[in-house]
Amino acid sequence: MARKQLFLKGFIVFLLIAGFCLTSQVSFAAEKIRIRAAANVPAADLMADSMKHFLDILKEKSNGQITYDYFPGGVLGSIREVHESMKGYAIHMFAGTVGDLAPYDKLCDIGNFPYLYTSAEEGNRVWAQIGPDFYDDLAARSGWRVLYTWVGAPRDITAKKPIKTLADMKGLKIRVPNWPIFITYFQDKLEASPTVVSFGELFSALKTGVVDAQENPVYRNIASGFYDVTPYNIQTHHAFDLNDVHVTEAFWQGLSPEQQKMFSEAAQEAREWTLQQSESKMGQSIEEAKAKFGVKMVQPDIKAFKKAAEGLEEDYPYLKEMVLKIRALKL
Repeated sequence: MARKQLFLKGFIVFLLIAGFCLTSQVSFAAEKIRIRAAANVPAADLMADSMKHFLDILKEKSNGQITYDYFPGGVLGSIREVHESMKGYAIHMFAGTVGDLAPYDKLCDIGNFPYLYTSAEEGNRVWAQIGPDFYDDLAARSGWRVLYTWVGAPRDITAKKPIKTLADMKGLKIRVPNWPIFITYFQDKLEASPTVVSFGELFSALKTGVVDAQENPVYRNIASGFYDVTPYNIQTHHAFDLNDVHVTEAFWQGLSPEQQKMFSEAAQEAREWTLQQSESKMGQSIEEAKAKFGVKMVQPDIKAFKKAAEGLEEDYPYLKEMVLKIRALKL
């Protein structure tokens, strides 16, 4: 089964690349645009749904001049593989997090910093102020253009056992994304045993015992079925994802000024819609998790988890200025 899925994934990517060779690689200004878009989360996840909404707005605003093929669920490969395809113009757009761009610009690690906000609302207020300049500078430095962002629901730990104290974290085999800050926090500060597993392989890793815990927002855990194998939700709220939709700067510069304006307007509409959906889902998801999966919500010693993150910026001095700036904005 795994070999069949791998073949299918490779075949889809081959078709995308082959198809793209028949069209212009950079300039879209004088022709219709057919966007190839990807997300690594399931279609039911808000991140994937936000991208779909954005693409639908673009199609409507352009009177059908902009169309799309959309591939959620990680069928086009890992984040790294999708980014490589974007550099080769086989894929144009990706829904993920700003932190996914850290391999190309280390300041993007700020999107993964633990306990930087106390709520999604606070995080969105912060990035409404600092985001525009940050993203323009990011495009100039790295060649990646962020079209819009939103700070989403808090990330919680899900596990096969209840976790209430830091002592319960010691040695815990927990899956984390390939984000250096998360690895440092869970390994050095919480004394857990973090393991990097791609999102597409996470359910299998939990089921087979490769890892015994993972961390994600509640609505993503529901969409991905993680509660089937990790029935305890530990409400650590240790981070709030800075979600985004991004393209390469080469793709962006290939658009005409009118098209760029259309993309920007559609991005603003999609962001506002997503914020409304996110707020609604944050309230509904907990009750759905309890009712549908029998999830046991656990209140940990949150003060201890926060205290463990204190001084983390000293381990990442390139982020220290931004961390202090964000904390000052909240005063």
